Amino acid sequence: MLKTSFKASITAIAVLLAGCSTMSNMYYSVEKSIEDKEFNDRVSESQMLVREAKALLAENDYDKAKQYLDQAYKLFPRQASLHATYQEYYQILGNEKLARLASKRYENMVVRSEALNRKGRIAMVELEKYILAKDLFSLSLIYHDQNTSTLVNIATLGLTTDDYELANVSLSLLSKMGHQSPEASLIEYLLAQRTGDNERLGIVKLLMKINWPESKQYKFIDFHDGYQLEQEQMG
Repeated sequence: MLKTSFKASITAIAVLLAGCSTMSNMYYSVEKSIEDKEFNDRVSESQMLVREAKALLAENDYDKAKQYLDQAYKLFPRQASLHATYQEYYQILGNEKLARLASKRYENMVVRSEALNRKGRIAMVELEKYILAKDLFSLSLIYHDQNTSTLVNIATLGLTTDDYELANVSLSLLSKMGHQSPEASLIEYLLAQRTGDNERLGIVKLLMKINWPESKQYKFIDFHDGYQLEQEQMG
């Protein structure tokens, strides 16, 4: 059930991030791939095969897991989770040479993903080029579909552009990954505030008070709530 839910969240993120845009020449060739449905389908199927392979490794079905990984590689080889699972497979078999190679490839994909994520952050925050930011975040997730920094930025983009569905899907996916951070919690708090969800607002604030009482994010909302209460009392 969780695996199905996780896959649905990944698919939803891909759909919400998809769309036509005009990018600089640097990203034009990649943009054409993003807009190509066949390419998107290959990436999605490859990611699904990687998740199935991980489940098979946990069940000690190594031969079938390797078949799934090889199929995923043929569909789309440039993804961190694929090489991380290859590394796990080779470590189980005791093949340290291939495990190190897979680890190196994994690290390369993570570096590419994070570079695109940083560029997306610049496009969103400094340039206010939201369509470009969306494309860059989409590319980042193609290289590393579990890049939590990218997902936090996507949630921020959703909040910034009033795309609350995008923000909610991203936060949901972070939750399924077990990710917790004051940054993600602040976005969830502001989202609840925007949508008038007072119950969610209270829960998020309480969790932040318990987990990150000294964080600047918690201090921000605590000050904001205190100021708001003071204004209400004065009024």
